[in-house]
Amino acid sequence: MNLRIVLHLISYLLGLEGTAIVLSALVSYQMNDVPEQTVTLLLCGGAVTVVGIIGILLTRTHDKVHAGLREGFAIVSLGWLLISLCGALPFILASKRQWYDAIFETVSGFTTTGASVIDSKLRLWDGRLLENGIEGLSYGILFWRSMTHWIGGMGIVVFFLAILPVLGIGGQSLYNAEVPGVKTRSDQFTPRVASTAKIMFMVYLGLTFLQTLFLYFGGMTFFDAVCHSFSTISTGGFSTKNASIAAYESSYIQVVILFFMFLGSCNFILHYRALTGLPLREYLNEEIRIYCMILVGSILVITAYLFLSDLTDPLSKTAYHHAFWNSLLAAAFQVVSISSTTGFSTANYAAWPTVAGVIILGLMFMGGCGGSTSGGIKCVRIILLSKFSISELRKSIFPRALQNIRLNGERLEMPVLNRVLGFFMFYMLIAFIFTVLLSFFCQTDLLTLLSASISCISNVGPGFGDIAPDCSFGWMSVPAKLILALEMLIGRLELYTMLIFFLPSFWKK
Repeated sequence: MNLRIVLHLISYLLGLEGTAIVLSALVSYQMNDVPEQTVTLLLCGGAVTVVGIIGILLTRTHDKVHAGLREGFAIVSLGWLLISLCGALPFILASKRQWYDAIFETVSGFTTTGASVIDSKLRLWDGRLLENGIEGLSYGILFWRSMTHWIGGMGIVVFFLAILPVLGIGGQSLYNAEVPGVKTRSDQFTPRVASTAKIMFMVYLGLTFLQTLFLYFGGMTFFDAVCHSFSTISTGGFSTKNASIAAYESSYIQVVILFFMFLGSCNFILHYRALTGLPLREYLNEEIRIYCMILVGSILVITAYLFLSDLTDPLSKTAYHHAFWNSLLAAAFQVVSISSTTGFSTANYAAWPTVAGVIILGLMFMGGCGGSTSGGIKCVRIILLSKFSISELRKSIFPRALQNIRLNGERLEMPVLNRVLGFFMFYMLIAFIFTVLLSFFCQTDLLTLLSASISCISNVGPGFGDIAPDCSFGWMSVPAKLILALEMLIGRLELYTMLIFFLPSFWKK
């Protein structure tokens, strides 16, 4: 592995991150934050930018920069780790957060998990409590908090490939290590990876701009509209309000966010092709159709249970008994929010009937579609696992039958299926291992521990029990927060990208 190339390209990533922090300082100045906050953000951004520039100068070479397979995995994994550590500086210095709380919040932001430690009981490093929770933060910090979602949503390295193609990077290895999902021949727009990254970036930017307009005209302030658009398209979930989307008490805003959460959970390749004339019949491919069927079925079942219940939601204070619109909107919003792994809340689903909780827990596992900004196992993998299981069952009757598993009419080779099986096994194993680790450091119930592990590896955010939508992760111990931060990174990088570092063969020549 060429360590020089790895450090050179990571230095560029640090430079981009520093620029984003400086942009947050400009927002802080524009929104009339306390001057100390603005100056601190500016210094943090400047320091990270300078470190990036120094790294670029010390590791530059006159040869053409080419990242091979090992370099690709190293750049993505180490890049995400260093970006998260440097991105914690504004939280530590500007909002006086404890270092472990700052790292947890930053990793949660960049991985688009949306799990937060912020509440009115959070103790800062100067001994004070954070008054008013999230709403007590400055505009600059709120903007940086949402910006971490937006940068991490499409992927730091994809942004890098889109903005800096002039370096002549061998980008296929970076693209393969960064972009999640099951890759087939149709998973790339153009022969050039840099062009593909540019197209994905433009679609991502266009959806963000469009949602900002809809939210602004729906009554949100422009600042809140931008921050919530950053969090929605990235399927992150950070809000500028303590009560999340429930604070706005607007059906229009909920429907707009619901629609864009759904778009964020669908394959961005299909979004682009739809804009360039892809017929609806081809846009609604096998994965999209099954994904929509799962969502619609879940929404109808939960709506029926809420409609027939005597429940008044403890978070939104909405009565569901024989109120069809209230039941439907609450069910639809939470189903799409959890399945897209966004994590916005308009209700406390942990207080809903047990059937609703079981469905939502299952959606945490599944996540959205491949090629989207959502986390989880991905719907496409669930489809392939089901087909493979049925095929194996059929082979019990016809032992000599050949495997003929297809996705959208394309026959898949066994290496693709083996990778899916391996991913599922690692996913379940890691979720179990981290649940066990949490039990050593958190004195709470099993449901809380299990949902915390699933939520973090799937990058969902809220869970059940003591981390329900009306709670935070702030009560957890320091080791538990760091363990969950690591799990978020593993989940965001699709397991293999991080786990491959533990293979001795990866380090051999």
